[in-house]
Amino acid sequence: MALKSLHFALTILLLTLFSPLNARALNIESVRFGLYEEKTRLVLDLDKPADFRVFVLSEPYRMVIDLPSFEWQAGEVQSPQDAGVQATRHGNLKPGISRIVFDLNRPISIQKAFILPGGVGKPDRLVIDFSNVSLSLFEQIKSTVHGSLDPDKIQAQNANIATLAPPPPPKPQDQKPLIIIDPGHGGIDPGASGPHGLHEKKVVLALAKDLKAQLESSGKYRVKMTRADNTFIKLSNRVKFARKHEGDLFISLHADSMENKNISGASVYTLSEKASDAQTAKLAARENKADLIAGIDLSVEDEDVVGILMDLAMRDTMNQSKFFANTLVNSFNANGVKTLPRPHRYAGFAVLKAPDIPSVLIEAGFMSNDKEANLLNTSDHRQKIASALTKGIDRYFEQVRKNQRI
Repeated sequence: MALKSLHFALTILLLTLFSPLNARALNIESVRFGLYEEKTRLVLDLDKPADFRVFVLSEPYRMVIDLPSFEWQAGEVQSPQDAGVQATRHGNLKPGISRIVFDLNRPISIQKAFILPGGVGKPDRLVIDFSNVSLSLFEQIKSTVHGSLDPDKIQAQNANIATLAPPPPPKPQDQKPLIIIDPGHGGIDPGASGPHGLHEKKVVLALAKDLKAQLESSGKYRVKMTRADNTFIKLSNRVKFARKHEGDLFISLHADSMENKNISGASVYTLSEKASDAQTAKLAARENKADLIAGIDLSVEDEDVVGILMDLAMRDTMNQSKFFANTLVNSFNANGVKTLPRPHRYAGFAVLKAPDIPSVLIEAGFMSNDKEANLLNTSDHRQKIASALTKGIDRYFEQVRKNQRI
């Protein structure tokens, strides 16, 4: 057997035998609460024992549970009013790890958390006891993690297996430009909500796929997406993805909400230390909290992202981003896509901080406007937006090539 074939066979064998992603998924079968005088008890019925970790976060108050990747079979969670739980979300966090987030209306302290083995007629259970505490006490204990799950270890196992794969072939010269499309939100973070349970994460993923198809069918571009399914991705990892693949453009797709439900229209945003207006500042603040919503503390960030606005090398990229944004605005206007007044705006969006890739954030419309949200949920309207974006990208690279000939 040739060495390459042997290497490939060994890789497949190891993936099959050891990869956590190929293990039988955990099932969350039910979730229930019990109220006691001194505590509230949360019980998750599982189909097998599992490692876990539980912790609490603030701004807003949340209780977060991480488990090995699971199938959710518990349906809609019903909690007693006195438990203080306002909403429950769940989704994939990273390869091999899923997350449950309970939104709370007050600070709590986790008293204890443990796996209770199943018996005759009873399932394995994850039991969490918690109680209300003062804000001052909460600030002291909120960094405490209960349980033994180590997500980094699972991710490292996946990474070690991945390193056994044959190296990719060398890149050919004169490659087509690589467009990175970033559908916002995903997984445990639904983004803005529209009518009839429609969520931003679904709309922008569909738009991203339409844009990818149009770009690839033109024969001019290569395209990669930061997510191709309902997966949560940390903001900084979206930037890392673009840089790892050496993208030539980065386009983050969104459809946010506004207090004024009559506002509609597309807009394009680029990075700046200062927001162009108060409305955009609020929008950037909401988008930058996507990680917090999913239960990730942004106060500890990667060094290659923090403070990047101060890097002089960023200036040329930001200028290219502004030119690209204006080109897209012109294409929207020329192709019948309604835009906001002053459609090119700017603020400190975390997802636009790649220092070497021109990057824009597209608000395709607003989920808070029922008519526009329903339009975004139609293939015809998404195709119209994707077509305008494709023509804007064409125009951008035409100018880039002209500049290179000067």
